[in-house]
Amino acid sequence: MRDLRITSLPPHLLLEVTAHCNYHCPFCYCVWNEIPSLGGEDLDTSAWEEILRECARRGVRELVFTGGEATLRADIWHLLEVARELLPQGTVSLFTNGSTMTEERLLWCKERKVYLSTSLQGLRTYGKHTGTRRSCKRALSLLARASELEWPMDVSITVSRINSEEAADLFAAATLSHARSIQMGAVMVEGRCRKRLDLPLTPAEWETLKAQIRALPNGQSVGFADEMLCACRKQPLDLLTAYGKTSTGNCAAGKEFGVIGPTGLFRKCLHTVEAFAWR
Repeated sequence: MRDLRITSLPPHLLLEVTAHCNYHCPFCYCVWNEIPSLGGEDLDTSAWEEILRECARRGVRELVFTGGEATLRADIWHLLEVARELLPQGTVSLFTNGSTMTEERLLWCKERKVYLSTSLQGLRTYGKHTGTRRSCKRALSLLARASELEWPMDVSITVSRINSEEAADLFAAATLSHARSIQMGAVMVEGRCRKRLDLPLTPAEWETLKAQIRALPNGQSVGFADEMLCACRKQPLDLLTAYGKTSTGNCAAGKEFGVIGPTGLFRKCLHTVEAFAWR
């Protein structure tokens, strides 16, 4: 990588506090699946504390903690506490696969106004789509309990050829579990999926599936993420031909939002591999 540097941060940041994960999703878009050095060894607590202080000094208004799986860090609850103290009027969120969440942690997040998001990657296909031997039962129970505690979670659903036949059921399950919001996205041809081209739907298949979801009761309320290829990076011609030209509109990546990765470097979005020093 070139020695690149930026001088300002966007107001909304995702913090990839670890590259470690206890799931092995075959479609995982994390960039260290392509360039391992972008994952590297986790920064220690003091390093992330300093990053949080610097973000606050630079006017960042929203912090989303993610990974990998952020809750695998023993200090994640401390870091969330620090973020909330530094951004008392800002937004602090945690994206988690839910595997380590408990009722006590749900209540902890509610008390500190830490917003929660999770993924629902399958029903019958949950294990295959997460690369684990787990079932969907824990995820659905977590969603339902969060709603009962009046701190409902946002849900993202990634659709690939593994789980596309139950996409409607996934939407219904998230709805019945009282998710705060639901976003469905076609699997992106990034990260680990660069070597799993058997997984993505075609753009036409994705549009057909979206129409089916919209026709369901409450189907108009779901948000759709249509991007199959990241518009922030140069894409190979064969992928552009297969999955359509990426959007060339006014992308907010690097301006309104960005990412600080596990090594402490800044990237324009979750899918770009060009990293910048910023401190």
